[in-house]
Amino acid sequence: MDMVDKYQRAKDYLDSFLDYEKISYFPYQPSFKLERMPILLGYLRIPYQDLGAIHIAGTKGKGSTAQFLAYLLAGSGFKVGLFTSPHLFDFRERIQIVRSVKSKVGSSLISKKDLSKIVEEFSPGLKNLKIPKKLGQITFFEVLTAVAFKYFLQKNVDFVILESGLGGRLDSTNVVKPLASIITHIGYDHTDKLGKKLAEIANEKAGIIKRNTPLICSPQRPSSLKVIKDKCKSRSAPLFILGRDFKTQNIRFSKKHTIFNFRFNGFTLKDLKIHLLGEHQVENASLALATLFLLERKGIVKRRIDYKGGLRAARLPGRFEVVNKSPLTIIDIAHNASSFSALGRSLKRYFPGKKIILIFACSQDKDAKRMLKQIDYSYLILTGFNNPRSQDPLELKRIVGPGRVCLAKDIGEAWEKAGRKYRDKWVIVISGSLFLVSEAKGALTIIRKRLS
Repeated sequence: MDMVDKYQRAKDYLDSFLDYEKISYFPYQPSFKLERMPILLGYLRIPYQDLGAIHIAGTKGKGSTAQFLAYLLAGSGFKVGLFTSPHLFDFRERIQIVRSVKSKVGSSLISKKDLSKIVEEFSPGLKNLKIPKKLGQITFFEVLTAVAFKYFLQKNVDFVILESGLGGRLDSTNVVKPLASIITHIGYDHTDKLGKKLAEIANEKAGIIKRNTPLICSPQRPSSLKVIKDKCKSRSAPLFILGRDFKTQNIRFSKKHTIFNFRFNGFTLKDLKIHLLGEHQVENASLALATLFLLERKGIVKRRIDYKGGLRAARLPGRFEVVNKSPLTIIDIAHNASSFSALGRSLKRYFPGKKIILIFACSQDKDAKRMLKQIDYSYLILTGFNNPRSQDPLELKRIVGPGRVCLAKDIGEAWEKAGRKYRDKWVIVISGSLFLVSEAKGALTIIRKRLS
């Protein structure tokens, strides 16, 4: 059997497990049982507590913060494992190694060979794994987490950056005893599962806080912050909050990068440059900076961090990314009200006065009305994407109500309709779901090739 067949067989095997990423509505508490993970990892003999992990939860900003951390560490000579979800194009994007080669930081996806080999090792044993009936069945994400842990241990990485999937408290990544925990901005998302109140959502995110382990935190609403403070106090976890314990200053924006200063006690960094655009990315970068400053001070990171070089090197597709200049088209993976609010602010900052054509699709469990209120668009095109969770555009139109709205069967048709509406000093924005953005990048690549 050649490698293509082995890899496809490995993917098919992983897809045979229950995958909540493809289901919009399910009972959260009965479905997510963290107790399954130690049983799974113990059975597979994976010493996961040997991983030097930094654990991240939050509603928005997790992926960017993870990327900044990985590039900061890699730029300083460390080999870093990066586990994130979901992916844009290639399933293997979820499991990466980030390191510096010839003074240039880059990332490599888990190879098809390595992934196939690990899955092949797992599959015979998993047939005989006995999970107590009350805990339910092993899931796709749990097996994938085990694959990532095994791979990072095999590759002897120095640090692992773990982005939690849904919530935090019951997420499969929450088995680790991390070096530090990070909670990014908390807002309304997955309210049917995590709770309808911010305090309830914060309680799920705060579940990653561990005893005597520092927590680095974004500014939060009072109700969320109280939950976090109480949890830190009960677990003797030192708490460091952006704006209180560490700060950003002198932020300067351009259409290609952002420059800012960072201060933590007497430690000051000036003229830091990031290429991920938006004020919220300054916040995410600052969480990464504060985390590594603390680990450096505690002697856990035993090498001087190249703060400037690491931040400057960090890249992440799908975050306020210009993918076409004529017509001017931006994609953004914003998928909840909080991230749409940040998107709205960025549009006003970087493209003031431009009228917006918004191409929008979202999952069935999202609050589309609340999301769309954050963008001052002139014209709205509603569509869908190729995933069972995709909301029907007709239902979206009913939710949105009357106005300058039209429907499109897919992203290709939506972009063509947007192109016909487009005028000079307008901007086309594609957002609402990572699945939509993934399809958009693929479709635009095909369209550009056809036109060239």
